[in-house]
Amino acid sequence: MAYAEKVYKVRGGKTTKQFTWRCRYLKPDGTWGSKPGFATKKLAETWGDEQESAMRSGAWVDPAKMNTPFGQWVEVWKQANSPRPGTATKRRHLLNHLLLPEWEFTPLAEVNNVFAVKAWATRAVQKHDAVTVGHARSLLSSILTGAEDAGYIVANKLYGRKIAVQGGKEASADKEEVWVQPDGAFRLYERLGGVHGLMVLADCYLGLRWGELTGLHKDACLLKRDDRIDGKPFVRHVIRIDPKVGALHEDEFELDDEGLAAWEVAEDARLAMCSEKGWKANRRKVPTAEVRLYLGPPKNKYSAREVDVPPFLVPLLAEHIEAWTSDHPFTTPSGDFWRRGNFGRALRPAADGRKAIPRKRGFAGREGWEPVATGFTMRGARHTHDTWMKDDRVDRALRFLTMGWVPKDIEGTYEHVTPEMRKQRLDALEARWARGQRVALEAGGSSSES
Repeated sequence: MAYAEKVYKVRGGKTTKQFTWRCRYLKPDGTWGSKPGFATKKLAETWGDEQESAMRSGAWVDPAKMNTPFGQWVEVWKQANSPRPGTATKRRHLLNHLLLPEWEFTPLAEVNNVFAVKAWATRAVQKHDAVTVGHARSLLSSILTGAEDAGYIVANKLYGRKIAVQGGKEASADKEEVWVQPDGAFRLYERLGGVHGLMVLADCYLGLRWGELTGLHKDACLLKRDDRIDGKPFVRHVIRIDPKVGALHEDEFELDDEGLAAWEVAEDARLAMCSEKGWKANRRKVPTAEVRLYLGPPKNKYSAREVDVPPFLVPLLAEHIEAWTSDHPFTTPSGDFWRRGNFGRALRPAADGRKAIPRKRGFAGREGWEPVATGFTMRGARHTHDTWMKDDRVDRALRFLTMGWVPKDIEGTYEHVTPEMRKQRLDALEARWARGQRVALEAGGSSSES
């Protein structure tokens, strides 16, 4: 039974006649809890009765837990969640740059306030794009849901609430992805040449994610599959995305003591080399994390799939794989895995165009390129492939399978891919290849354009 007791104020080490009321109540675990600061005995007893009523209904949350600082709870929450490295990197960025600077020392009960979160989002969007702030708000809701599940708050008030994030910096993610027509894909293929050109061409006609393309192993390429259509053989070649190592990941990992020690050794060696050569070099700042490239599972279980290869692409890929020294056909020319930014250095002038540089002493000069598709990226190649399939009336079941998407509705559950669907897609892509060559060559578009 909750009860109230007087708490006398102390001034100068002496007890005064002034007092407030403190409520004492019995917690579910058998220990006594208390809350001071009530002006009257009645207010203290009423608050205690409310706690006991909440305990009987199972809705009680210990006030001490509700006052847990947000930053302290985040550490508990992270220990209970083990996301993939890429997700962990994104969460760490959102926490360190948006959430913790605002809420780290704020009690959970105060963070769990829709109005306060709206006010924070309005301020945050002045420094960060709206998409990033929206992602941070979603992460905040997930963290509060964890607090609800663990009994730190009664309920997550953000759950199911749509908090519009508007204004501020323009979000680059809101810009429409650039895709190309078949002649644009052919011109990029011709202009880039080598592994660069083949990567762009292959992705436009296969629709793979960047990590799936760059992590592809030669043993997963051009596998034969035998089907029958109207009793006649139908042979196709596929690229297989392995469920365990079918994608190249580029993620940031926090450095542990061993990693920091290795960095120090490498930095000492770099400084020693610079000193031997007479170069001026300063010691770099000790990093907290490093970016690593590694092979791992694709995005989800539906991403582990087989993608049919158009007939024209089969000999191009076979010839390239035969001549390529690496087991992964879409590496850098030196055999290393691509980093996203490195490939962009070659793609940008090919897609956006470049100015001619005249020949001069010590430099052979270079020709100018007119733009093919300004702003085109490898993500745009994936957009391109799906756009083509949609335009060619490829059945939805095959589109979802090809792109590695999750079928979330009942229609997707009952749909199945037939050999006829596969042949229709391959025939349409073959026709696009022929048309793209013809249009580009008729317009004089190839690597020799000026």
